Amino acid sequence: MSHVVTASGLSALTSGLDSAIHAVFDPMHLSGVGKYWKVTIVSLVVHLMIFKAVPIVTKLFMPRVYKKLSDADKRSWSVYVLSLLHSVYDSAFIIAYMNNPALNGDKMGGYNEQFEYLLATTLGYYVWDLSLCMLDYSNYGLMYLIHGGLGVFGLIIITSRQLQFYAIPYLLPELSSVFLNLRHLLKYAGKSDSLVYKVNFLMFLVAFISIRLGFETYHSYYLALDVYRGNTGDVFYPFAVYYAILGITLTTLNVIWLRQILYATYYTFFADSKKTKEARARKDE
Repeated sequence: MSHVVTASGLSALTSGLDSAIHAVFDPMHLSGVGKYWKVTIVSLVVHLMIFKAVPIVTKLFMPRVYKKLSDADKRSWSVYVLSLLHSVYDSAFIIAYMNNPALNGDKMGGYNEQFEYLLATTLGYYVWDLSLCMLDYSNYGLMYLIHGGLGVFGLIIITSRQLQFYAIPYLLPELSSVFLNLRHLLKYAGKSDSLVYKVNFLMFLVAFISIRLGFETYHSYYLALDVYRGNTGDVFYPFAVYYAILGITLTTLNVIWLRQILYATYYTFFADSKKTKEARARKDE
């Protein structure tokens, strides 16, 4: 009997929260908060569970690698594994919907319910990522904090039946993050001199330039033009402006990061060969 009462009480509480959240956020044109808050919580819990499970799984299957890591590196390893899994998941379903006629036919108001649900399942990761940037600000810095905050609010908007198409150009860059996270993991595993590491870095470089600096920037530019000309359809106009600013901000961050990436490119492909030549020259002397 007590179990029935508890279940009934929990159902009433959930129903009450639903009503309260809808009452607060629906007038703000953010109906997705009320529709998907439970999905977001479940997603966050799942990501936290995976984060906690990574050390156990790594010690089981890669004991030698994990044993060599410092405590700080072990935490970073878990972060990159979770980020890798997320970027694979994100980019996979984004690619699947790239040619969806409903989304491509109306970039402002195009809608697909299944796509919206998949986007909502990613919110838990972005909430976790944002909290990580806040709690470890000294390590991540302002750019990652801005990136995380913009991402959370951006997803809340596109899970509220508006601007859904722009999840594609703004989340497809997660494909480049697949290679970026693999790069970090290979480095921690002591494989930074391997051919796999260099091929993976080359794939990252191609994906970063073609997707982040190409595809994402292209759609950001035309969104900004549409917003400037007032071609926003039934979308809540301030959110269209927000997305235009989001695109400009992401492009700016990508250009800033490009300098670091080009330096890493030199270090990955040319610095080692230069060191080898210098070592041979010293040996011949």
